[in-house]
Amino acid sequence: MRKFDWILVFIVIGLLGIGILVLYSTTYEWKNPFWKKQLIWIGISLLCLFGVSFVDYSILKRYSLVIYVISIILLFAVLFTPPVRSSHSWFRIGGISIQPSEFAKLAIIIFLSEYLKDKIKRLKSPLQFIPPFIIVSIPVFLILLQPDIGSTFVFFVIFFVLLYLCEPDRFIFKLLLSSFLLIGFGTIIFSFLKFKGMNPWSIFTTIFIGGCILFVVTGILRYKNKKLLVIIPTIVFSIFLSITCAYCLKEYQRMRLIIFLDPYIDSFFTGYNIIQSKIAVGSGGVYGKGFLKGTQSHLGFLPERATDFIFSVFAEEFGFIGIAVLVFLVLSLVLRGIAISQATLDPFATLLACGISVMIGASFFVNMGICIGILPVTGIPLPFISYGGSSLFVNTVSVGILVSIRRGSSYG
Repeated sequence: MRKFDWILVFIVIGLLGIGILVLYSTTYEWKNPFWKKQLIWIGISLLCLFGVSFVDYSILKRYSLVIYVISIILLFAVLFTPPVRSSHSWFRIGGISIQPSEFAKLAIIIFLSEYLKDKIKRLKSPLQFIPPFIIVSIPVFLILLQPDIGSTFVFFVIFFVLLYLCEPDRFIFKLLLSSFLLIGFGTIIFSFLKFKGMNPWSIFTTIFIGGCILFVVTGILRYKNKKLLVIIPTIVFSIFLSITCAYCLKEYQRMRLIIFLDPYIDSFFTGYNIIQSKIAVGSGGVYGKGFLKGTQSHLGFLPERATDFIFSVFAEEFGFIGIAVLVFLVLSLVLRGIAISQATLDPFATLLACGISVMIGASFFVNMGICIGILPVTGIPLPFISYGGSSLFVNTVSVGILVSIRRGSSYG
């Protein structure tokens, strides 16, 4: 078959195989082991991968708005479903759970790619950044209501990467990116200060007054660099939003951010998960304890070991060598996807392929970062490995789209 990318398919099969091994090790002692259900999802997903790979990807371009609207409707409808662990994130249909936020990731990539394909090198004014920002903000807002903070992080990573590919105005892009980073880190810091009994609003008042003085002085002296007149208010406003976010978060969400800075503040409750995860990863050493021999998982110390912390189970049993193999496979998939995006002559396909690659890569490395304690716990599944049909299906079908792009007539 001309241009059919078997390498991508074999990488996915390899990752799925690793996932089944780890799920078997994690749940084979359970009454209803997850690995059996996952095998069914793997079969369905691989069939869809091959099916999608033989369909012209340009059909996604024509129906991008429909796909986006359907994803928004599903994200809205899921808010009215019965909560599972205090979260309205799943539709329950018989014995199947469907998570619309996973499908929304792909829908956003498709619609944003369609919108931005005609905006390459044309995003030069602040107003031109508003439509793509709204496109991403609507699903992000609905997902935050579930609440699901982890998925929103991946959404914004995709958003900024696709914007960057459009070669926007550098100053506006850097200002927007810096604002989001400041809001994110600020929310963590101010949550910690609030926990310690300090009043973040008094800190903000000091910063606000200082910012106003600096703003006035800058205007009076008329610096040649007028950009300061934009930067200073943006910084102050970002800090204001970060404090607001710190206060609007629910207590358990705020504690997740706090224990990121110091998990031993609440080592028997909120910080327990990450402490046990780090113990599992560290105890694996270079070669690991061996298949089915992980003590943290099999003795029940490691929570959510089939989903959010499955990487820790893998690291404990297969060690640094196993982690290196896993990272190599994921990087190979991501880099091959990026290579496909660079080789195609269709701007829509370029953005679509890169968005898919970033979605998979960001989800993987964020999950890994959570398990080793360098990122806050947010609940992002490990692509192709974690138990869950929605994530598995979306990621596998997304690879099918990459294969379709490579088989397309616009591929160089």
